[in-house]
Amino acid sequence: MKKLLTGFLVACALVVVYGHNLLPSSGIQANTKPQLTTTTSTAEAAGVTAQIAPDFTFTDLVTGKTTKLSDLRDKPVYLNFWATWCPPCVKELPHIQAKYEQYKDRIHFLAISVDGEQEAPAQFIPSRGYTFPVGYGNEREISRAYNVEAIPMSFIIDTNGVVKAKIVGSMDEADLERFLQNAF
Repeated sequence: MKKLLTGFLVACALVVVYGHNLLPSSGIQANTKPQLTTTTSTAEAAGVTAQIAPDFTFTDLVTGKTTKLSDLRDKPVYLNFWATWCPPCVKELPHIQAKYEQYKDRIHFLAISVDGEQEAPAQFIPSRGYTFPVGYGNEREISRAYNVEAIPMSFIIDTNGVVKAKIVGSMDEADLERFLQNAF
């Protein structure tokens, strides 16, 4: 009986802890456990056409320049969805900065904020000394197009605009290195 009661209490605690990560205002959940999906191999194996990355317009929070994702076709793109209120996202940012410094000549890096407004990420990024490109656009439209239900969420998009890989959850530097290899 004690084991059954203990198991029930542990299950309830897990529901409370993981349920707390769901933020009702945005409907976007913070996720710490990476879930890797490599789109190309799955699509090829099933004989299905690979998924084209939905195009969108964003404003660079540092320069104020408006750009389309499709304008970045000269190199593969690492696309990350994040928010300042998401602890796993914030924990991942130093690793993105390190990989940006290492690969910026070979991969476009783009972190899209889903904060709900521009002010918080526009202040947050420079205050932490990050130099990788951070954009802001129509959060709802972009999130819907990419089916962003949990963050951080990252994609690798090739030079033809095809989604090569997707991962949901925070990555450490080694995980991010392995994920970026999908770009080559």
